[in-house]
Order: sequence, then structure tokens, then C-alpha cells
Amino acid sequence: MIFATGWLSLHLFGVFITFALLVIVSQKEDATYKSELLLTIACCLVTLVAKSIYIVGGSRQTLLTIGKLEYLGKSFANYCALMFILRWQNIKIPKWFINTLLFINCAFYILIATVDLHHWYYKDYWLNPSQANIRGYTLEIAPAPMYYIFMAFQVLEIIGSVCVIVSSYLSKKDMPDRLNLHIILLFSMLSPAILLSLRLLGILKWDDPTPLGMFFACVFMCIAVVKYKMIDPVKSAKNLIIQNLNEAVVVTDLEGRFLFLNPMAEALVSSMKKKAIHRRKDIEIYDILRGSEGYFDWLDHHYQVEETELQSCNTPQGYMLTLVDVTKILEQNHRMKELVTQAEAATQAKSAFVSNISHEIRTPINSIVGITEVMLRSRHSPREQEFLLNIQSSGQALLSIINDVLDFSKIESGKMQLVLEPYDTLSLFHDLKLTMENQISKCPLELIYEIDQTIPCLLYGDAGRIRQVITNLVSNAIKYTEHGHVRFSVHVHKKDYDKVSLYYEVEDTGIGIRKEDQEILFDSFQRVDLKKNRRIQGTGLGLTISKNFVNMMGGTIGVESEYGKGSKFYFCIDQTIMDSTPISEINYEQRHNSVVSKEAESLFTAEDAHILLVDDNSLNLLVAQELLKPLQLQIDTAENGKDAVAMVQERHYDLVLMDHMMPVMDGIEATKAIRALPEPQYQNLPIIALTANAMVNAQKEFANAGMNGFVAKPIDFQMICNQLRKWLPKDMIHELTREEAEKILSDETDTADSITDTSAGSSAENPAGFRFENGLPYCGSEEALKQIIQIFYNTIDSKSKKIEQCLKEQLIKDYTIEVHALKSSALLIGAPGLSEAAKELEMYGNAQNLAALEEKTEPMLAMYRSLKSLLRPYVEDNESSKKEVSSDDWITVLEQMHQCVEQFDMDGVDHAMETMDTFQTPDKLKDLMEQLRVCVADVEMEEIMKLTDTMVNLLQ
Repeated sequence: MIFATGWLSLHLFGVFITFALLVIVSQKEDATYKSELLLTIACCLVTLVAKSIYIVGGSRQTLLTIGKLEYLGKSFANYCALMFILRWQNIKIPKWFINTLLFINCAFYILIATVDLHHWYYKDYWLNPSQANIRGYTLEIAPAPMYYIFMAFQVLEIIGSVCVIVSSYLSKKDMPDRLNLHIILLFSMLSPAILLSLRLLGILKWDDPTPLGMFFACVFMCIAVVKYKMIDPVKSAKNLIIQNLNEAVVVTDLEGRFLFLNPMAEALVSSMKKKAIHRRKDIEIYDILRGSEGYFDWLDHHYQVEETELQSCNTPQGYMLTLVDVTKILEQNHRMKELVTQAEAATQAKSAFVSNISHEIRTPINSIVGITEVMLRSRHSPREQEFLLNIQSSGQALLSIINDVLDFSKIESGKMQLVLEPYDTLSLFHDLKLTMENQISKCPLELIYEIDQTIPCLLYGDAGRIRQVITNLVSNAIKYTEHGHVRFSVHVHKKDYDKVSLYYEVEDTGIGIRKEDQEILFDSFQRVDLKKNRRIQGTGLGLTISKNFVNMMGGTIGVESEYGKGSKFYFCIDQTIMDSTPISEINYEQRHNSVVSKEAESLFTAEDAHILLVDDNSLNLLVAQELLKPLQLQIDTAENGKDAVAMVQERHYDLVLMDHMMPVMDGIEATKAIRALPEPQYQNLPIIALTANAMVNAQKEFANAGMNGFVAKPIDFQMICNQLRKWLPKDMIHELTREEAEKILSDETDTADSITDTSAGSSAENPAGFRFENGLPYCGSEEALKQIIQIFYNTIDSKSKKIEQCLKEQLIKDYTIEVHALKSSALLIGAPGLSEAAKELEMYGNAQNLAALEEKTEPMLAMYRSLKSLLRPYVEDNESSKKEVSSDDWITVLEQMHQCVEQFDMDGVDHAMETMDTFQTPDKLKDLMEQLRVCVADVEMEEIMKLTDTMVNLLQ
């Protein structure tokens, strides 16, 4: 026990000394080989720490695990030491050789780390009594062949290091302290090998002394570094500059004889001598290098030449010629015109990209916000109503963030403007709290939220910019605070009759900010204490943008901070009071009623108005139709601009709502085509842009195309009502009293709330638990739910087949994705039983439980397929509302699909399928249509062509 304690103390002393060496070397000036020395010391430290834990003792498995950790240092220490010696001597070693050595070391360590899974390294290992272990037992091993191979490889690495040291000693005869330095380095390389040899020869029987040998090696290397100044920053810098200078430097005496040539100059002079007909003298080559008028050409390269006379005490000693290869610079000058053209093209591409991304991002948000607004018209429990209000406010907050991103060009050009409008302070603070709680939920921090209850409930200002400033400040507080709290508070600073001054404050217990850094904190692209905060992502623009917004609102922003204790950011702005009622007096019922009340202000009816709604997204069409339903309009729909142009010529419309970006023909092209029609009514037909394009010049672009107005997505009910009131014929608009409008909006979806489902049948007949009313809360109305059921019904066969195929081929990841999607879609249509079954399979998929998947997939698919009979009545009911078209129309689309398949145009096939889904399906095609949907989903091209031919023959 006494020996073991002393043995442990010796290793702990080694740990302390090694750590000190690590700190000392890390503070030395950088050299090309400093990192290798640090890694060598780190390997030694890992080995000593592991050995210290090993001496404390433990079970057989514990000692084996600690031994693996010890080998982590042993496996790479000799490699790092060899790299240190090679770099010190500046020996150019091929990269493939270095990587091969590293790979072999890694391979050996993997072999050692998995020793309990094979017998390649150890034949066996067991516990054996030992005085060198505190618990009295050590791990003895029976070496296998790979053990001896590893030891031999380690010896080869040591021999390589020794050879380099010996070669250095023999070649550097003028080096100061040459003998002492090289003896110390030899001892550093041989110490581990000597002690290991004593162990293998049985002289040291009590324990493995290799970690102490590694410790001695590190001590010797550090002595060499510190005492004999192996790491010399001035020498390293000079060598590095001379060897890597991209200029040719020639030094001569007064007679023109070369005294010094750097590598680039030596290569240039050598190539000139090889090309010379006769061997030229130094002075002749020097005269050629001087060139004429400061330039010199050689082998398709153009050099700029500068000659300098070298003097000492005003006495000439020689000349230095500097030659800079300017070939690439000249080539770049020739390309400047092309680059300018490319830059202009890039600017146009950027503008197009922002426009496209605007459309792609805002389109789904339109669906979220629009459907939520429709659902808010229904009666819900207070909890459900709160959920819907949260979805709506979160969607609007997300939209505000996206608008900031898409309007970045305004910030760059200084054209950013405030959007001043009335805003609900309670909603703003509620949304901010949700955002903050979501951010802070991932951190071990406390959120303290303090709101002055005397703040007026309705103010006039830019709520979006206020939200962005607060979000920036709170996000920074969370990022730079590891423990403690983040406090957000807002108070009334001063209040007049129609103005209120609000004081916002964000306080944290984070790292704080130095006083000198506070002065540059609000400058662009500035991040303070960057070395300490390197792990924290950010651009350094957030506070700059926040300051600009606060200044635009006529306010002030500042910071108070104590380094190491926390920070407090604050800003104060004045806002106009629209409703002075304190927020403490606003209750939930008022918020609930405000949705209907707000929409009632703009509502009118126009039963005789016939409008055309154009959008390529079926969900957007559904949302727009549901939003406009209270206006009692007659609405036709088209899925692209080409169809819209045809439809306005076939029948009379009082107004067109036209989406911007669509396949086949977009909204702008369609508008121009309509305006180009010869009849005068097409010049006067009101066309309103209905778009997710949030570019700054969008309204100008639409106006130039001939559009009369602009409604941004997500569609705002009041905005679209205002546009319709402005452009529809006045005699068609029937104005409503507030009571009439609120009654229409409140009763709009009451019928959907009272629907009961009598077709669901018993649980034995309906294992999926489908009930029509279950889906209504998710879809907002009966019509919307029927549309979604239609889509769900059409994909049952193809989705079932795909799930079976994924399981058969054991594509578990794809399988899990499919059942995850089914889980959500089943719940959406009102089939919770199927949703739960899919959820269970998703859990098994994530756990890679193949046996459970094989057992439970078939019952789930049977449940899935059983929905076809239950959903068919709703699909057939929905079928009757589709367009009834002629056989010729069917044949045209089927032939288009056939042609698209032959041309491998699957986008065209999908579009043709979408077109046919809007047609009423003849009875003789119903079964074939279901087969066709499956084939299109699975991209079975041969089957698609066969089915289209069969369907065409039936129709003919």
C-alpha cells in the first residue's frame, strides 16, 4: 500500500509538471513546429492522468477502459515527437507519408480500443496481485501478434527521430551548444524506449514505467526548447520570409557577382543558364534581369524590376534586384471589363433570387396565417382560441422577420422606412414572451418578464421594428449568459394626453462588456472580446440595426455593463396613444371578439360579382376562397396564367385576383396578354396582384404590367376587402351595418361546428377511428376538410405501396419519414386511430426495431386501406363539385401526359395529373384513375403510358 501510494504520488507529480510544461510552451512565440511539441506534451499528459487513475485500481473492466485511455497518449506520442523533430529540421516530407503514418497510428489505436471484441492484440487479460496498485490488483495481459507489431512500429518511429537528431548533429557543426542540445534530444527520444526495455527484460517487474519515460521525454524536449532556444521567432520569421517570398531577390557585389539568390531568384537564374547558348557570367545575367524601363520578360512571364544600391556609411557595397511577377496582375487587368459585366449580372441574379425566395417563403406562411384567420371565425373553447391566437401572432411575427431579411437592400441603401400603424401592446408583449420563452427553454436560465400594467392598450408606431430591436437585445443576452437570469422589463417613463414614453430594458447576468469595448459596440460588424466569444455565432450587425431603428423612431439606446458580472441594454421611445385603456383592463373575451370586430369593419357583400381567382397552389386557392366566403362572391378558379387568359375570353368577370409566380404562364405575362386583347373590356378589367413577392419594386412592376392593385400574401382580410370595394362596380356592393357584418362572420362556420358524422360506423368497421368532425378543428371548414380528404384518398394506394417497399428493402429511414407524414395527415382528416398507429411505427423506426415494424406494419396498412370505403362518400360528394369536361378535354390531357413521359418530363406529368384532378371523373375511368395516381407517384413510366393509352381508347 505504501509503495502504491508513492507510485501514485510520483505520477501525480508528473501530471502537475507536464501541465506546467504545456502552459510554458504555449506561451512561447509561434514557430512552424510548436504545435507538434504541444501535441507531444498533451499525449504525455493524457497518459499520465490515465496511469494515475489506473494506479487507484478498480475492476477488470474498469482497468481495461482506463488502459485504453492510457494508450490514447502512447499511440500518438512518438508520432508527434517525430513530426516535431522533422519540422525543427525543416525536412520536406511528402504529405502522403505523413498521412500514412497517422493512419497507421489511428488503426493501431482503434485495434486497442476494441480489444475486448477480439484477440488480435491481447490473447487474454486478467487481474493479478500487485504492490503498485492501491487496491492490490493490476491487469496482466497475454500479448498477441499485433501487440509485438505495434511495439516494433513504435520503435521504428523512435529510430526515425534518433536518425534525424544524429544527422542534425553531424551537419550543423557551427551550431552553438551543439553537443548538449543533441544529447538532450536523444535522451528525450530514448527515455520511453529504455524504460520499456527494462520492463520487457524483467528488470522492472512491478509496473509499466512507460508513462514516466514519456514524462522524462517531454521534460528533456522542453529543456531543449527553453534553454537552447529551439523556438526562435526572429530566425523562424526570417527563414519563412526568405523561403516563401513571391518575389525574386538577387544580391550582388559591385562587380555584379551573385552573393545571394532566394529560391525564386535561383530558379529564374537556373532557367536562364539552361536556355543560354553559351554559359553566361553573373554580370551578363544580371544585365538581362535589369530589363528595360523597369520591366523584364522571360518564358511568357512579365516581371516588374526594381534595383536598389546597398550602402554602408554612404559607401556603395553592392546591389539588390527585386523582380515581381506581375503576369497575373496584367491578366486581371484584361479581365476587369468581364468582371464588371459579371458583377452587374450578379446584381440582377441577386434581385431575382430575393424575388423568388420571397415567393417560396411567404407562400406557406400565407396558408398558415390565412387558415388560422378562417378558423378564428369559428367558435372554440377559450384554450383552443388561445392556441389559434398564438399561431396567428407567431405567423405574423415570422412574416415580419422574413420581411426584414427580404428588405436588406433597403438597409444597405439607407432607404429603410418605418411602417407606422396602430398596434395592440398586449399582443406585442404576449408574442415577445412566447419568443423569449422558446429561446430560453434550451438554456439553464431564468426569464424574468416585467410589464407595466398602466401601458395603454393601443398605440401608434412600428411594432415590427420594436419587436426586432427587443428580439436582438434578448437574443444577445441569452447567447452571452451561461447561468443566472435574463430580465425583460418595460415601463411608462412619461405620459401626456396623446403621447407615452416607454422605457425598455434587457438585463442579464452574463459575461459583461469592457468599458473600452462599449464605445464600439453599436458600430457595424463589431464583435467585442472575440477571442473569448469565438464559439458564439453572429455578424455584428444586430446592435447596429437596432440603434438605427431606435434613432428612426426618435429614441435613444444605450448600455451599462460591468465586465464579468452582466449587462443592461435599454432604449426609450415615444409612441402616440390610440386607446388609453391600460392593458390591465383588457381581458381574453375582448381579444377574442376583436378578430371578428376587426374584419367586420371592412366587410360587404357582392352576390352578383363574378371574379376569377388565379393561383397554382391548390391550398392557396382553398385559403383565399375560405377568406372571401363572407363576401358571397361568385368565384371561379384557374391554376395558371394561360388558363386565366382563356377563361376571361370565355365568360365575363368583374375582377381578377392574379397570383404572380406560376408555371406555364406567370401573372405578369397573363396580365399583359389580357391587356393585349383587342376588345375594350379587357383594357378596363380590374386585375389585382395576389402575390408573395415582397421586393421593394413589386408594386411598380405590377403597375407596369397593367395591374390595378396589389395584395401581399399572407392575405390580410381588410386589405383585400378594401381592394375589392375599390375596383368592383359600385352597384354590386351591398354595404352592411356592423351588426350584420359581425353576424355573418360569426355564423360563417357555425354550420361546420354542428356537423355530425353518421357514416363512421362501429369501431370494428372503423379501426382508424375516422370521424368527419374530428378533422374540422384542423381545417376550419367543411369544404376545406373535404378538399384535404380528396387529396388523402387519392394517395392511399401509392403511399401504402411505398411504405411496404421501404420495409421490404429495409430502408428504415425512408420508412420512418413516410409514417411520420402519415401520422400528421391522418390526424388532419380526423382519423386519430390511424395517427396513433403511425406514431407507434415512427417510434419503432427511430429505434431501428425491425422486428416490431415487420409485426405491426401490416395491421396499420390494413387500417390505412380500410379508410378508402369510409372516405369514398366524401370524395364522391366532392367529385360532383368538380368541372364537368368533355371526352376531348380528357383525351388532350392524357395525350399530354403520355408525351411528357416520352420526353422524361415528370414535372409535366405531375401538372397533367393535377389538371385531371380538377375534372369530374367518368365512371368508366375511376378505377384506372386510381391506378394512374399510384403509377405517377411511383414514377412507373411504362405503366403510365399503358394506362393513358387504355384510357384514351375507352374515351374514344
